Amino acid sequence: MMQRKRQAALRLLLVLTLLAASASCLGGSSGRRVLSILTPWTADAEKDSFQAVLTAFEAETGITVRASPTRALDQVLRTGVQKGEGPDLAVLPNPGALRSYAQQEELVPLDRFQDRALGSRLVDLLKSDYDPWYRLGEAKAGALYAVVVKASVKSLIWYDPRRLAPQASDSWAGLVGLGQSLAQKGETPWCLAVADPPNSGWPGTDWIEDILLHQSGADAYMDWVDGKLKWTSPEVDSAWQEWGRTVTAQGAIHGGRLTALLTSYGEGAYPLFTEPPGCYLEHGALVAPDPAAPAEPVSGKEYDFVPFPQFQPMTTPKPAYEVSGDLVAMFRDSPEAEKFMAYLASPQAQQIWPDRQPESAFSANHTVTTRMAPPGSVARRIAELLTSPATLCFDASDSMPSTMAAAFNRAVLDYLNDPTRLPTILAGLDKIQADAYPQSAKNSVCAPSRSPSQEAK
Repeated sequence: MMQRKRQAALRLLLVLTLLAASASCLGGSSGRRVLSILTPWTADAEKDSFQAVLTAFEAETGITVRASPTRALDQVLRTGVQKGEGPDLAVLPNPGALRSYAQQEELVPLDRFQDRALGSRLVDLLKSDYDPWYRLGEAKAGALYAVVVKASVKSLIWYDPRRLAPQASDSWAGLVGLGQSLAQKGETPWCLAVADPPNSGWPGTDWIEDILLHQSGADAYMDWVDGKLKWTSPEVDSAWQEWGRTVTAQGAIHGGRLTALLTSYGEGAYPLFTEPPGCYLEHGALVAPDPAAPAEPVSGKEYDFVPFPQFQPMTTPKPAYEVSGDLVAMFRDSPEAEKFMAYLASPQAQQIWPDRQPESAFSANHTVTTRMAPPGSVARRIAELLTSPATLCFDASDSMPSTMAAAFNRAVLDYLNDPTRLPTILAGLDKIQADAYPQSAKNSVCAPSRSPSQEAK
């Protein structure tokens, strides 16, 4: 009798355990799965803005999405996928990682949803309203695997219009001359900070990519991304040399090269807003003022931007801008995950983040981009770059194989530590390039943006 009671108790315990596990997977009594998504956003502003997107989705559908932020996203994600414990969804660090997971059959193609009609509508929406950005989500055989949740422009030069007027510097030579003129007056022209573990160095890669794009053109840029243009080629070598002449000269950057190596990227622009200023110019996406400052600077009055200047003679037939985007991809198929991907691409979802951070976050959906922000504002002018008749080139290192991109980051650190080692550094990158591209690559990283005539259709 005692034995039977013990067995009955064990069976009851097993049933209760299974029920608890089932409830956990289904999100409790709602009968819906709780979706998991891995994200790179640990800073409060970005984390909170993405959470606002998740909260709106949950309110509309009743489906819960739990975000797990980590700075080491690539490492955490690869470990989880290898163990069969990957998340339902993830924000992939770059198109190279997207292609890698797609080739390993780890991702769900958007046109292969269980709900085929929903997948078809989503692909049609991306190709119509996200042109040319949807190509960032292409991977294997042209299939779409991702939705761009947030876009940004990197080809920008920031300054304080109360102290400087670089608008006349519409050429690279003019911008370099402006920096030299400041240095001759005893001022420090450039802000620079490249520390951002575990990806330290990437702000320097953005510089070199921008110079290569504007000096040698989109074709050379794409060949470089695809591993067809060597790092020791004249085009790539010249881009490094131009960057070096700009930021490694005595007094060129705030605090010197060692300070740039040790300062967190998020703090790199703080000296732009001090009194007196510690530097006058910064390259990249939106500058970040010091949150501890007495008052937040006013955009358009206390900070403004000019697009990255052309080289003379101009080698590109029209303006070109380097851009980037954060990609959300699906690792586990379910009706709930499919609904989330479809919602993420919708105009109402795409509007949430730009509304919260209007000058640092933009939608890749051009129907959202073209109606946001007041005319003439900093945010509106950046948004207009995304819809101007220009060539948009997605971040080069983001589109390279992950081993190549990581080596590029390290090379920037090595170069800033000792600029005389450039020939050795580039030769080393050539060796890594030979192994990083086991097969011929062809990436559509540059594409014409929508023209005004297209927008009117």
